[in-house]
Amino acid sequence: MAGHKVSANSPIGVFDSGTGGLTVVRQLRNLLPNESVLYFADTGRLPYGTKPQSQVREFSVQIGEFLRERGAKALIIACNTATAASLSALEETFPGPVIGVIGPGAQSAIAAAGTEGKVGLIATDGTVQSGVYDRELEDLGLKSALVKQGCPDFVTLVESGLEDREAVQGAVKRYMKPFHESPVDALILGCTHFPLLSEYIAEELPGVKLVDPAIQTVNNLKQMLEERGLLAEPDSQAEYKFFVSGDVEAFKRNLRMVLGRDDYPVEHVAWQ
Repeated sequence: MAGHKVSANSPIGVFDSGTGGLTVVRQLRNLLPNESVLYFADTGRLPYGTKPQSQVREFSVQIGEFLRERGAKALIIACNTATAASLSALEETFPGPVIGVIGPGAQSAIAAAGTEGKVGLIATDGTVQSGVYDRELEDLGLKSALVKQGCPDFVTLVESGLEDREAVQGAVKRYMKPFHESPVDALILGCTHFPLLSEYIAEELPGVKLVDPAIQTVNNLKQMLEERGLLAEPDSQAEYKFFVSGDVEAFKRNLRMVLGRDDYPVEHVAWQ
């Protein structure tokens, strides 16, 4: 597929159904501070976790093309549901490096618990039902069965800015019940929204290692960019631009919550 000419200083494209992928942008800022970022939040079609995989794949390919047209040199699928549905399709249609968050999440869980340890997963229902983490962990040698819990309400709570603390605590207590019944050594935060709930989850499951796939995802992407000579130059000034298909003001509030500032350029995109 023909792509626009990119250079080492071209931006990295990142997308998610909403705010969650900003946890990946936060790690990009920490670990690759010279890299520019184009971020697409598809809040107008949120949530992805309850939609058919074929529809999520269609949305993902559309967003990948949108970011490619704006000069993205690489693509991070910063959404577990979209990774499960569309990683293969985007590897075929996007001309540069493409990475999702599931493989890196599984790697991080094995690093935390070992192949003999017990691993848990919290994610959207779509990711849980896809079985993709089960397969990844089995391929990496995990001997025990994955303990899984779908947490659909978590996405809604994060998108509303975590304003209702009591509702958050109640949801965490309800969803963490399986991990009290079947204790785990490490818990994969299998939706990019969920690291924003780490404080609450750690209170409910003290001693369990919480695995944020974003860190390993960025480290793996760094290696991919290095291999292709596409790492931004050390004196490159990072620029961030955000696109959102839903409410711009709500997204800006969440930008402040996750990245600590809301003065980045944010542009509304109306899908036809």
